[in-house]
Amino acid sequence: MSSRAAFRAAAVLAAAAFALVPARASAAKRKLSIEDTVADPPLSGRPAGGVTWLSGGSKFSYVVRRGSGDSEVSELRVEETAGGKKKTVVSTPALALPDEPVPEKDAKRQTASLEGYRWSPDGRTVLVSGRDDLWLYDTATNRLERLTHDRSKEEFPSFSPDGKRVAFVRGNDLFAIELGSRRETRLTRDGGDSIYNGRLDWVYEEELASRDGRGYEWSPDGRSIAYLRLDDAPIARYPLVNYLALPATVEWQPYPKAGQKNPLASFHVVGIDGIERGSRRPDGDGYVVPGFSWTTDSKAVCYRILNRAQNREEVWLLAMSPGPPSSEKLFVEEAPDWVNVVDPPRFLRDGRYVWKSERSGYMHLAVGKVGGGEPAPITRGDWLVDKIAGIDEGRGLVYFTATEENVRRRPIYRVALDGTGFTKLTATARGQHSPELSPDGRFLLDTFSTVEDPPVLSLLDSSGRANRVVDRPENRLEEYELATTEETNVRADDGARLEARLVKPADFDPSRKYPVVVFVYGGPHSQVVRDAWGATSLLEHLLASRGFLVWSLDNHGSAGRGHAWEAPIFRDMGRRELADQLGGVRYLKTLPYVDAARIGIWGWSYGGYMTLFALTNAPDVWKCGIAGAPVTHWKFYDTIYTERYMRTPAENPDGYGRSAPLTKAAEIRAPLLLIHGASDDNVHLQNTLAFVDALARAGKPYDLQVQPREKHGFRGVESLAFRNRAIVRFFEEHL
Repeated sequence: MSSRAAFRAAAVLAAAAFALVPARASAAKRKLSIEDTVADPPLSGRPAGGVTWLSGGSKFSYVVRRGSGDSEVSELRVEETAGGKKKTVVSTPALALPDEPVPEKDAKRQTASLEGYRWSPDGRTVLVSGRDDLWLYDTATNRLERLTHDRSKEEFPSFSPDGKRVAFVRGNDLFAIELGSRRETRLTRDGGDSIYNGRLDWVYEEELASRDGRGYEWSPDGRSIAYLRLDDAPIARYPLVNYLALPATVEWQPYPKAGQKNPLASFHVVGIDGIERGSRRPDGDGYVVPGFSWTTDSKAVCYRILNRAQNREEVWLLAMSPGPPSSEKLFVEEAPDWVNVVDPPRFLRDGRYVWKSERSGYMHLAVGKVGGGEPAPITRGDWLVDKIAGIDEGRGLVYFTATEENVRRRPIYRVALDGTGFTKLTATARGQHSPELSPDGRFLLDTFSTVEDPPVLSLLDSSGRANRVVDRPENRLEEYELATTEETNVRADDGARLEARLVKPADFDPSRKYPVVVFVYGGPHSQVVRDAWGATSLLEHLLASRGFLVWSLDNHGSAGRGHAWEAPIFRDMGRRELADQLGGVRYLKTLPYVDAARIGIWGWSYGGYMTLFALTNAPDVWKCGIAGAPVTHWKFYDTIYTERYMRTPAENPDGYGRSAPLTKAAEIRAPLLLIHGASDDNVHLQNTLAFVDALARAGKPYDLQVQPREKHGFRGVESLAFRNRAIVRFFEEHL
């Protein structure tokens, strides 16, 4: 739908849009500053972290942080589910490490960290890390005891389910230490610079494992470990240069770029005695999907094989029976374009398993039985299941969040394992829930937020009724003049509804003409337009306070709308996304308070790519643009992500050329600011330097900011403040 009448109709829809953030009176409020956007602690406060159930659900724990910088203190709290009695079992000052010579990099680390803490199965001991070693804190005696003492770093530690051992990765080999005798067993022996045992390399962690680097899983009986082995020897290396060192230093990163050689992957099971019990290698250059799950009796373990094209995923079960191990194929997931990878099956005591499948076009729950054929769906509809919160096996219920009511929200639902009793549990029509079901199935620990309300941790009963607030972080938001965020939607060229939002100044005047900043991401696995805290960033609030409108729209290819919504980008990234974004711009121009001659665009990562694609393919639309850490040609990006959507450069040369801003750099007419971290190990600086070279050869001016030491997501407070200041200054100058 692209006629003027269509956009007049869209304007009527906008008039009916409702404000998610009520306007704040400006008289008594402070204006946001650049420093406020990177404040420590954040203006919105620090939500509780490390939320974990204990003792079958009778208790739970979480970490709260107080103070900032060198004076920051973390506290591990345990709370009784029934009565609400709270106790701080340990804080970081009690985790003081011995006074001993340490490497310079660890000189300031005087205490162990509660980040990534682990409870022993009996709930008495906490496993923590400090100075690259592992430590045990006994909550009964309040003693901190060293578990390992080695020059190499111990990573990804975990207790065995029986509590007798701790597994970890050291030097890319897998180890287990028996807690009673402190006897350490090396379970693998070939780990090194190119061989990874029990941990993931960069590309697997980034693209197949939701950035969780652990690559192993204990059996329920604590006698075996399933793990992934990766051989990065075939992969080309790319330089990450520290230009501030004297002389400059280079870290060579194994990074498989589209069409190049991949890591060689294999699946293994090893006993706690160090003897291998089974293995499997994919045919050709396929993938072993990270994430393994055991049957509850420890007699079999599930692993998955994904072909390189990523359109066929085989789900296998390796039996640990006496004699040679044998594999049984449970089922296969296939698609004409690609299969979205999900968590492994969750096995139940009765031999059934719960699986998430996109066979219907939407991600839904399915239940299967070992040896019983294909899993059968238990949820259905033109909506998707997002996160499984837990399974109550005793009552036969699955708890989850879903988009059934509204793609922007995430209420909590439950359904029986036979597909009956589908019920929405949370009554509010707003916001995003992130629940965890207690082991006994009686309660939910739920983190909830809206676009106007920072996250709050609450205890709900299993019917969704609120029991009490567990943690509501103190925040300073009421001191500031914040913007309003309005929900709206527009129609795509094919008539599809596009979800969008418009951020307005607190003192918005409909009689004025405002410049617009379009903030875009646009890529797979991300949903910008959400009713959740942080969806509208403090930087957007700051831009609004400086007199800008900030617009965002989720185009085809983005998350939350099902596979058919994502599929138009297949072999042709950029084109459909831009068409939808231009539909949003046409709608903006129908609004009487929008200055159609002053529309800029900016984004980061895929959003940086979309910014450059927009500036090169629709150059007359934009007054200016900012591209942060952009992909400028998909040949520069990694195999797993790029080939999933584009196939290899050899298979799709026209698609790669058509989708690359680099091939059209000469078309840019608007002022452009490029921002990149010099140590970016995700989207290499190579992307921006290649684009700068193309701009120079075309005689096109540009602004460039390269931040030393920063990776893909800037972390340094000074770098973030510098970046935000540059963004605001650029838009003020050019819009």
